[in-house]
Amino acid sequence: GVGKTTLADHIHDHLLKNTQSKVYWISVSQDFSIKKLQGDIAKRLKLNLSDVDDEKVRARKLGDTFEKMEEMVVLILDDVWEYFCLYRLGIGARNCRLILTTRSLQVCNQMRCHPFELKTLDTEEAWGLFERTLGSETVLDGDLERIAKSITERCGGLPLA
Repeated sequence: GVGKTTLADHIHDHLLKNTQSKVYWISVSQDFSIKKLQGDIAKRLKLNLSDVDDEKVRARKLGDTFEKMEEMVVLILDDVWEYFCLYRLGIGARNCRLILTTRSLQVCNQMRCHPFELKTLDTEEAWGLFERTLGSETVLDGDLERIAKSITERCGGLPLA
């Protein structure tokens, strides 16, 4: 893709190193359910919800756990495919912030996010990235440079391709 997860991963690492916030990474993906996501978050918080089946009770327990935390809490939800109500999940505490990655601007709008759209690189940027990745000590002769430029163009500006 264009690097949504990679950018979120860098933000995650930066927050862990440079803030007092509690930062949690949760992968969401297509096989989404509120109960599964509640369980994944609870596991990261070291909260046992295995004996609680009711989504509302689980949400209340998660919400209570967030409320008791003195630090700012940042949840990074990676690869969100569909809208869901944060309160149904148990996220609503004042000390809780959310970062999510999604392919869908519609999901972003429905969840009232502030979108940050990643775009593909233009040809010049892609070639510059290729050169930096290759390293300054590597010199490409005419044929190799032509082939390398062709490859960067075929990647369509996707930085991870």
